[in-house]
Amino acid sequence: MTVLYLAVFVGATAMSLVLVPVVREYARSRQIHDVPGGHKSHTAPVPYLGGVAMVVAFSLTMVLGVLLQRNTTISGQQISFNIESLALRSDTLLREFVVVIALALLYSMMGLIDDLRGLSPRLRFVVGLGIATSLVVYGVRFSSPLPTFIDGLISVVWILGITNAFNLLDNIDGLAAGTAAVAAGAFFFIAVINDQQNGALFAIALAGAMLGFLRSNFHPATIYMGDAGSLFIGFLMAYLGLKMRTSVTEIPQLFAPIVVLGVAVLDTTIVVVSRVRRGVSPFTGGQDHLSHRLRRLGLSVRRAVTTLLLASIALGVLAVGLSEASAAIGYWFLGAVAVSGVMATVVLTTKVARVEVPASVVSSDETNVTPIRRDVV
Repeated sequence: MTVLYLAVFVGATAMSLVLVPVVREYARSRQIHDVPGGHKSHTAPVPYLGGVAMVVAFSLTMVLGVLLQRNTTISGQQISFNIESLALRSDTLLREFVVVIALALLYSMMGLIDDLRGLSPRLRFVVGLGIATSLVVYGVRFSSPLPTFIDGLISVVWILGITNAFNLLDNIDGLAAGTAAVAAGAFFFIAVINDQQNGALFAIALAGAMLGFLRSNFHPATIYMGDAGSLFIGFLMAYLGLKMRTSVTEIPQLFAPIVVLGVAVLDTTIVVVSRVRRGVSPFTGGQDHLSHRLRRLGLSVRRAVTTLLLASIALGVLAVGLSEASAAIGYWFLGAVAVSGVMATVVLTTKVARVEVPASVVSSDETNVTPIRRDVV
């Protein structure tokens, strides 16, 4: 399987690297841009549709990966491919693969329509609720000692929450794609350790597609993923979290997916609480995210994003350890994560993090970044 994982990762990365410039030029030719204004900090139009390239790269790579997984035999130094079984047999694995990809594409399609024409928050919520419920009804759900109905309700909330968390996290160059790549890497290692080949295949393909896109999305970004991309990867992250299984089945292991996605969860929590306190709708845009707060502390765009990505890596490593830890050690892991989250929240919600960024701290590669003023709590 190592060869297959490597092939899928390289294939997804390469396909994303090739498709992103093509989509970028198409967006430019059709004037499909994210136009500056309102809460947005960029001052020049940036092409959208990067998410389309990511979606295509991931989906095609997964199709090829499943074909190879189901029809390739590796024996010693020999690799044989059974061409007679190319017609995929209908089984549980294949049906789940088709269902998940189809629902993710529906989410992405809704995001693309929103990017191009705009949709009301209410309609987005209703469609998202229908997609989340469909996945849970199909059988992909949170598993705990609680009643099945409660598990299903938690699963729907998880899917909606994580999907929209990545939509909110896409607020600065490279953050959503980088966080998704790191989280997918953590899910991959957990899946491999616990012999979950299908989950590992999903995770490594997603990590590759994200890294390929990150080449053009890291500051200064030449293309944005848009809602078509952020909703797609958010949905798949929620799916991977629900599918994650560990050999240790203590209570701390139930929180491992939250630890993996800790940066996205903390960002969404702070944003929602901040906006509710100010009487602002959580669905509106604003400069009250973790990245914006780090900018107000004087960090450049690159350093702010790098700081959050390092935090994601640390959480990913902790989550991998947590997945195999005993209950006693697992509680210590969770305690460390909780304390770190509280400390970060305190620092990033103080008045210091609301002061306007001085011109002196704006690096030479940030000529298109405007100062961020103290307008949030």
